[in-house]
Amino acid sequence: MKDSEYSPDLFMDKLYASHRAQPYAQTKNAEEALKVGADIRERAKQLFNLDALCDISAPFSTEKRGEPVDFGSFAMQKYSVRVCENLQTAVYILTPKTVRQPVPGVVALCGHGYGVRQILGISGNGRKKHLRYFDNYQKSFALELARRGCIVAAPELFGFGEARLKKDLAKPFYASSCKELSHHLLPYSLTTASVRVLQAIACASLLSEKPEVDTSRLACMGISGGGLTALYASVLDERFKRIVVSGYINTFRDSILSLWHCPDNYIPGILSIGEIYDFACALAPRELLIESGTRDKIFPIEASRLAHKKIAEIYSLVGASDKLHTDVFDGKHQVSGKQAFDFLSGK
Repeated sequence: MKDSEYSPDLFMDKLYASHRAQPYAQTKNAEEALKVGADIRERAKQLFNLDALCDISAPFSTEKRGEPVDFGSFAMQKYSVRVCENLQTAVYILTPKTVRQPVPGVVALCGHGYGVRQILGISGNGRKKHLRYFDNYQKSFALELARRGCIVAAPELFGFGEARLKKDLAKPFYASSCKELSHHLLPYSLTTASVRVLQAIACASLLSEKPEVDTSRLACMGISGGGLTALYASVLDERFKRIVVSGYINTFRDSILSLWHCPDNYIPGILSIGEIYDFACALAPRELLIESGTRDKIFPIEASRLAHKKIAEIYSLVGASDKLHTDVFDGKHQVSGKQAFDFLSGK
């Protein structure tokens, strides 16, 4: 490897140590831990700056699009949801055909790939389709949750699929608009994550309005970039009572700042609040399930195990060890579902 005294490697390495906050470092009891968590949630609201986009307490207007698609035990209906001025989001609602009592509502958040279709098993025209995209690491998990009796809201996340910039729509299905959108939002003190978190919160509102949804079991699940969205949406919105974060819980140092990642993973100022695991700790004592693959090359397992340990310490401190679950499975960067599907659909 070539060397130069002017290479910025050392400078970049040292930035992490000098800028990373350690909010739980001096925490000694449950009261202090809960106070730190509340502070993280409040600072996260300022960081994601959703107030610059809309009033999230106001209703989100919806319009039905097309006819429902029959999946046997459940039906899927597409809606157009106005999440903020000049921005519509496609949201697919999956509803079991027989709902005799309120059931869990789950916001399902896709990762990188070809958008929400990858967790719904549908083609570009909205019809059922058996998908063969690489190994389909997302495993059509929205469908699985609907089969288990959940009412599921799955949004087309900002920059993916139908939500790409017009000039990108003719590109291959796996080409996102993440890079350009992420860069262009920065002058407005916004990020791609800000918009996606807003979309997840809008879906939480839609589900909460349904009498068939048990709001005490309102949940969200996301994989990879969708895991990022699930984590921070849950930090900002305490209506999410059960959270599944798959393929994301790790450290910024060992993943986002050590490997190539899509620009939508980079959120200015986030280290001044804490590490990835600190945001997960701020969810305590709500129910959290973490999925981590032992062969995940994007979010290395040793750093994930460190994060699991940090989160477990805070959950234990607040007396909520039984609310934290980890599924460390033999697999790559992918959904497991071994515990998650029962966790979200059960009582």
